[in-house]
Amino acid sequence: MKSAPIKEGLQMTRLIMVLSSMAPLFLLWAVGGSQTLQDLYFIPACLFLAIAPTFILCRRVIVAKRNNDCQTKTIGKAEDHRDHILVYLFAMLLPLYTTNLTESREFFATLLALVFIIFLFWNLNLHYMNLLFAILGYRVFTVNRSTTNNFEDKSTFVLLSKRGFLTDGEKIEAYRLSDSVFIEK
Repeated sequence: MKSAPIKEGLQMTRLIMVLSSMAPLFLLWAVGGSQTLQDLYFIPACLFLAIAPTFILCRRVIVAKRNNDCQTKTIGKAEDHRDHILVYLFAMLLPLYTTNLTESREFFATLLALVFIIFLFWNLNLHYMNLLFAILGYRVFTVNRSTTNNFEDKSTFVLLSKRGFLTDGEKIEAYRLSDSVFIEK
């Protein structure tokens, strides 16, 4: 009998983190405008999509700190994924920004592409890709838990930290943003 796959909690938080990671695109769209929709509607919608999820993400960090939603993580193999931000910028932001939003068919095709990207980021757990974290000096580490600790879950997690590197076996206090994304205390 097969067991059901373990689903990550905080689904709405993950979605908000994905939308927040798209904030630079929405800001670029607001500046560029669209002839398909009037500026009266398009610019406020883009600004809302850029600001609201980022505000909610910042609130999640504040709530995690206030509620002391903190866990001790034992570091195993840690990989620095700063390069993912570059991939994110060039693979997602630039192609979507350069699309022609003046023709209605291209506008709606671009929106559909955006929905696909949001779905992929959410399902592939790439919700930690966020330019805000990079601007604030955080590095993105994918961490395999230490194999020497038999009492902890062995699954991989993402740690946002301002450190340059993480040492195997080191214990770190981190606030939980989602079930797989933590920000160092």
